[in-house]
Amino acid sequence: MRFAFLLRTALYSSRVSVLLASSTLLQTVHAQDEFDLFDEDVPIVLSASRLIQPLSSSPASITVIDAEMIRLSGARTIVDILRLVPGFQIGRLVNGNPIATYNGISERYNPRLQLIVDGRPTYVPLYGGIPWSELPIALTDINRVEVTRAPNAATFGPNSFAAVVSIITRAPAARSGWYANAEAGGNDFRTGTLTYHGEGMNSHYRVTLQGERDDGFSSIPDKERSKLASVRSHWQLNPVDRLAIDIGGVQGGHQELDEVVQENDLVGYTDTTNAYTQLVWERARATDDSLRVQYYYNYFDIKDDTTTTFDLIDITSDPAHEGLTIDAPLNRDSHSTRHELELQRTRRLADNHRIVFGGALRQDSVKGQYLFNDLMTRYVSTQRAFAHSEYNINTDWLLNSGLMIENNSISHVSASPRVSLTHRYAPGHHLRIGYSRGTRTPLLLEEDGEVTLEYAISNGIVLTDQFIVNDDDIERETIDVIDIGYYHNNPRRNLSIDAKLSYHDLRDLIVTQVLDETDGDTFDQAARAYRNRLNYRFSSFELQIDHKPTARSQLRAAYAYTFDENTTRRRLLPRNTLTLFAGVDLRDEITLSGEFYYTSHWIWDDVRDKSTLNRLDLRVEKRMRLARLKASIALQAELDLGGTVDYLERNRIENAYFARLTVELP
Repeated sequence: MRFAFLLRTALYSSRVSVLLASSTLLQTVHAQDEFDLFDEDVPIVLSASRLIQPLSSSPASITVIDAEMIRLSGARTIVDILRLVPGFQIGRLVNGNPIATYNGISERYNPRLQLIVDGRPTYVPLYGGIPWSELPIALTDINRVEVTRAPNAATFGPNSFAAVVSIITRAPAARSGWYANAEAGGNDFRTGTLTYHGEGMNSHYRVTLQGERDDGFSSIPDKERSKLASVRSHWQLNPVDRLAIDIGGVQGGHQELDEVVQENDLVGYTDTTNAYTQLVWERARATDDSLRVQYYYNYFDIKDDTTTTFDLIDITSDPAHEGLTIDAPLNRDSHSTRHELELQRTRRLADNHRIVFGGALRQDSVKGQYLFNDLMTRYVSTQRAFAHSEYNINTDWLLNSGLMIENNSISHVSASPRVSLTHRYAPGHHLRIGYSRGTRTPLLLEEDGEVTLEYAISNGIVLTDQFIVNDDDIERETIDVIDIGYYHNNPRRNLSIDAKLSYHDLRDLIVTQVLDETDGDTFDQAARAYRNRLNYRFSSFELQIDHKPTARSQLRAAYAYTFDENTTRRRLLPRNTLTLFAGVDLRDEITLSGEFYYTSHWIWDDVRDKSTLNRLDLRVEKRMRLARLKASIALQAELDLGGTVDYLERNRIENAYFARLTVELP
């Protein structure tokens, strides 16, 4: 019923939004101009500083993954794309709970990574982190992905802590007509996507519908299901004014497990709804003279209310408990909302000086008896002001500087500065030194969480099990990064090299600590409290090489090496991460591609099993044309080369095979 309502809303919005305009992430050029920029010899990025910049002028190292590379990689989910980025690790505690992290030090809800979709943050203020399995975006709608491999709080605010992933979807005018994609493969994976691109008077729109199912690891019951509907529409009001509206949502669910491995264990199937609305108005008199106003609303809801009965002797192994049962009710029903209004102004002050500045107002709400042991709705209010300056000192030196100042009702005022100095010491050669700071505001769960369950024993006794106790004030987390970067771009040889050496200082990381004793816990005396407990320092070296030997082939090598004082010893981040990618177009419309992924031993922060990755993916695609109909068939193999462990050793890794059919009709 909820999905039917969502679909009706989306389709109604498509009729309304035929009158709406063009605006993509930080876009200050017309849609066609955007594509022209991306086709230039010098790569262009949009998300590093809120200014359109050549990659060589960016204040941080950025990895760009375009739609062609996504297609050739055979990625089935957004987290799969991030394997192509130096220093990224991907894991799945269960199939429905994928996790992405940059330079390790993460757990199942990773709150230290920001994902931006067309200028809209997707960070959920419930458990924290990004709901990768319930993102209302189809992979086939993605035009490009830009990953800022450094804290970017100066641009996108707190929670842009370790890195920022920015997704730019296809403009509605980029295609016309119908586009259909279907894929099936290992362990009952099925997905189907149908997209229509249309146009009206001074407008373009895109409607996408998608359904997906996946039974995940064969060794555990971790199925996942989802249905998606989205509408994106653009309207050119006049030569300088554009309006846009996006509406979309996902209704899905997955099996949420920890150490349990049976269908009827404590935590069962979780139904999730993630829906959003985004409105953007932009007045762009020139590339560097624009005003942009954005409003977005996000609704995230979890339904998970079950009661499970156990034999008490299976838990305690005490013969005195023979014949006794325990009822364990678990109601994790909860929801959160977010409203945000943002204004951004871009100006050129002089031929050698550009700035962008603005501010935002945000209100988050969270409600859940499981999280807080009451039915209150809690709110977090946030106010932000930001500015970024790009100043060409002369033809050889470029200074980028930025600052975000935020005030919120949990951790109050914080400042996130960034500065970088780039030296163009030879044609195509750039050396950069930079500093950036990121902060992470505590979640309401961390600040005010009170997680308590009551178990009813069949002999009439009721036991109280306290998981989380609220007994301390929490401060924000902070990261400072200093990096030295080198960027080389040679258009004649179709070669680019991005290398950087970084030092990371993380302070006051929030983790749970087991309390010595709690009066209210009559079950196991294992209650925990959130506290600022950990400080980490580590260094890393990253290298990315992109090369197109011919017009029909492309290569990428992405490598990261970490060395430090304490995190490598604890294996909270891997020593080595390597990705090799290759794709080539052959005759007769046949394309071959493949990737090799390797990550050395490391441990997710909430488990003790050592994760590793040693995998080879191979893919062949055949393209066909029948009159106006364009189609392609692709076959893909994901081969374990031995020793791979994904998050937990219980997650059995097997070779998997997939087939994909794509049809496009203008």
